[in-house]
Amino acid sequence: MFQSNDLDCARERVAQKFCNHRLDIIGDRKPFRVTHNHAPGEMISLNYISYGADVLIDPGELGDFYLIQMPVSGTATVRNGSQEFLTDRSIASVLNADLATRMKWWQGCAQLLIQVRKAPLHAFAMRLLDRDIPGALIFDPLVDFSRPEMQAWRRLANSLFHAAEMRPASAGSGIQNVLYEQHLLELFLRSQPSNMSLFFDDQRQGAAPRHLKRAEEFIRAHAALPIGLHEIAGAAGVAPRTLQLAYRNAFGISPLRALTRERMRRARFDLVATEATVTDVALKWGFTHFGRFAAEYRHEFGELPRETRQARHGLGRAGHELA
Repeated sequence: MFQSNDLDCARERVAQKFCNHRLDIIGDRKPFRVTHNHAPGEMISLNYISYGADVLIDPGELGDFYLIQMPVSGTATVRNGSQEFLTDRSIASVLNADLATRMKWWQGCAQLLIQVRKAPLHAFAMRLLDRDIPGALIFDPLVDFSRPEMQAWRRLANSLFHAAEMRPASAGSGIQNVLYEQHLLELFLRSQPSNMSLFFDDQRQGAAPRHLKRAEEFIRAHAALPIGLHEIAGAAGVAPRTLQLAYRNAFGISPLRALTRERMRRARFDLVATEATVTDVALKWGFTHFGRFAAEYRHEFGELPRETRQARHGLGRAGHELA
């Protein structure tokens, strides 16, 4: 894209591909020289950026895209939402579109960046899960490359960057590149912890009988309503006892337990993705006994509902700002 020693030029040119942001040279003002390489795609774009000097970057909320940042040299301090951490070749970051971001890229830091458009990613995730996702996707912003799943994902990402380096600038996206993009995003969605992970964990393996599929679809569509066994069995087109036996044989749980688990997962998704209080979320998903809701939630997820919300919103934490 460009190289420049001019701070204002760098800020403007980078913003054209990403978003408006604050960019300042900090520290002892070591030589500043920005380099930005860019390759467009359908749902993603591939980028390489280095700044030379220590810089402070403050875009706030990215809005309509996510940004996966992988240092190839140097380090960066990243805050996304309430989490702040140092990234290097072993720790990358994913900047959530709906959480405020503030970063310091230290002298010598150069990063490969995968920009992912928010709307296509959301639609793609719904197709993968075969369910509606009525809220923002929120990833754990720390990407740990010591995990085998993320090592496999990084190898795939590196292969796309290598292919972009080899491809003529005039070459279009092409159907093959679209398939590679989808593979990259599916692997990231399945491997990087997020508020969607619990839905992937609950996916069934193999084909289920048609009446079980109808029952599950009914539970997903009506989880916020006061439904019970008879309503689920009616939607499935079988007797309640038949449905109970089918669930026990296929999944090892009852239809009502499946309904409770769906409600719990939706409650957890809302606690991460929205500003709603624990009480509001519990009532939305049919839990009127708050003590029992908290106990069952802790049994299901290993933490209390308020702890999930605090981790998402940074409530009750001292924290510290990037200077």
